[in-house]
Amino acid sequence: MGIFKNLFGGDKPKEKSEIDSAKFKAIDKTDYTSLEELIEQHAGLSFEKQLVFGDVIGSNAWELDMGKGNIIFGDLDFPIQIIGSLSFNDSSWMWGWANAKSGMPENLLVQSNQIKEIGQTKNIKELTDGHFNVEEGFEHKIGMMACGLFKCKSYYCANYGQGTLVVTINDNKIPEIDKSRIEKVLTNFPQLISAVDLNHMNTFKNYLIDRDFELNITDNKIEGMKNGKVLTAEFDELKRMKSLNGKL
Repeated sequence: MGIFKNLFGGDKPKEKSEIDSAKFKAIDKTDYTSLEELIEQHAGLSFEKQLVFGDVIGSNAWELDMGKGNIIFGDLDFPIQIIGSLSFNDSSWMWGWANAKSGMPENLLVQSNQIKEIGQTKNIKELTDGHFNVEEGFEHKIGMMACGLFKCKSYYCANYGQGTLVVTINDNKIPEIDKSRIEKVLTNFPQLISAVDLNHMNTFKNYLIDRDFELNITDNKIEGMKNGKVLTAEFDELKRMKSLNGKL
């Protein structure tokens, strides 16, 4: 918790006219060569989408209609893609494309098969191994990765007692992220990195790129500017966040 002590501190914001906009520029995401990098590219915005989706479904329990390819929460139903599943018995992950015995319809495994193809193209072992042991929280990392990779509205980890089924959801009943609400970054990102083990600096950079910020990056600091407003994050030598301030 120590790194969050001064997370929202900082001096009095400068007037907008004092911001040196010339040092900021739009940048693209770098190419990824590992599963970790792929997760870092999508975790920030996907986590924010998950918070929005949580507001939509409330406390309703989930049901699955495999025939229709829908997940149901109360009166709401959403089309899904099945990404894979986590077994609580041995903390192992199985991709949907590898789970032939389950009888999952092929039309619900399109994204899972595309992930395998990415793994083959990029030579990322975790995406081409059908079944392997994983650490705690892996299912959420995969959900966030898939949600961002396929530009979905959300993902969901459906606990069925013996494990968790990870699905992506794309439906217009789920609101789009309001990217004009810059202040959301100040609250959402600390929640994300306190819940999921990630490289803070890389994840924050990609989150701001997804939210259409222009960036100024130095060794241990990232500044993001949008609509004349600036967010500043500082990191230690291990790329862990030390502070996050907003000049809004």
